[in-house]
Amino acid sequence: MTAVRNFDSIISADSHVYEPSDLWEKALGDRFGERTPRTIYDYQGEEGTYFYSGYQGLPVTKIRQGTAYDSTNAARIQANEKGFSACGVDPAVRVAFQIEAGLDAEVLNPTTMHAIMRNPDVEVLKACSEVYNDWESEFVSHDPRRLIGVSVVPLHDVDWAVKELDRTMKKGLLNPTINCQAPDGCVPYRDRSYDPFWAAASEAGVPITLHILTGRVLDTLILARTDQTQEEREGNPGSWIDLSSEIQNVLANDFIFGGILDRFPGLKICCSEFEVSWVPGFMARLDQIEVIAPRLEVPTLKMKASEYMRSRVWHGFIDDTAAAFCIPFVGADQVLWGSDFPHTRSMGLEVHTELGDLLESMTKEDQEKVVSASAAKLFNWSKE
Repeated sequence: MTAVRNFDSIISADSHVYEPSDLWEKALGDRFGERTPRTIYDYQGEEGTYFYSGYQGLPVTKIRQGTAYDSTNAARIQANEKGFSACGVDPAVRVAFQIEAGLDAEVLNPTTMHAIMRNPDVEVLKACSEVYNDWESEFVSHDPRRLIGVSVVPLHDVDWAVKELDRTMKKGLLNPTINCQAPDGCVPYRDRSYDPFWAAASEAGVPITLHILTGRVLDTLILARTDQTQEEREGNPGSWIDLSSEIQNVLANDFIFGGILDRFPGLKICCSEFEVSWVPGFMARLDQIEVIAPRLEVPTLKMKASEYMRSRVWHGFIDDTAAAFCIPFVGADQVLWGSDFPHTRSMGLEVHTELGDLLESMTKEDQEKVVSASAAKLFNWSKE
């Protein structure tokens, strides 16, 4: 057992599984032919092991199976060395890892399925989502208290999405993930055509997750390893910033000023892995919009614009060194820590020590909320 225990309870509000790379190929057979997400060994003339998501080749060997030690994947390497290499695919190993690390529970988001969520082929996307949801529900059934399941419910087909939400909730997946921004070819989320889905989630009381890398901005860590031109590579720093900032547009345009949160007062939004230090400045800008609302022709809201960020939206971070700064503005009840394990930059077996260092400037009460209590309330989790 790890000696250091700085917290009475820790819940990671954003961790990940690693789906088997042949999951969809086995489940779907030849139903979609070459459109099926699968492992391939050549992408655009370059040999290697890739996962083809239906629109892009992801370099598996470099992203998911790298063994070289560096500061970005130290947690995963250490876990592998301690015998937990299968914790992304084996629920029993994952629970053993949690016990060793001193974690009470993890919200388990997908990995590869996040890439498939950007697939513009709607029929393939819906079928892949169903396959993933079945696999995830079986994974978390091993220990539903420790393993908090996440469903994937894209909104390209709202009637299907409402049915899939109901189906997956019955299978124990009470945390649906949608694309963090309406995909290309779809109307913005503020359009009333999505209202049946918001109504269903609101009535069920389940939080909707908007996870980084599921919108229109692509992961520069992946693109830099595939087919980018030199000019595109030089724009990667700005693209990395865009990954975190695209959530601000959808919150402002759709959920707040687009009226979704006003129309559905029970709806809860969880912004996962976008970090939190941007939130205070964003809240100030929201209130500025209200001041000049007549000139912008925006609707009148039921409460101050920034208040939605304090009561209806939850904010997840991994290693944001300015996280403590945002607490007086948004409140610790709305802030969630997530390990992101076993991804890049994640925290693993040394989580108590690393979190203790990261959050040392917070009060003890705020620390407990950020690392456990806020997530327990949002995801309706109980230690018993």
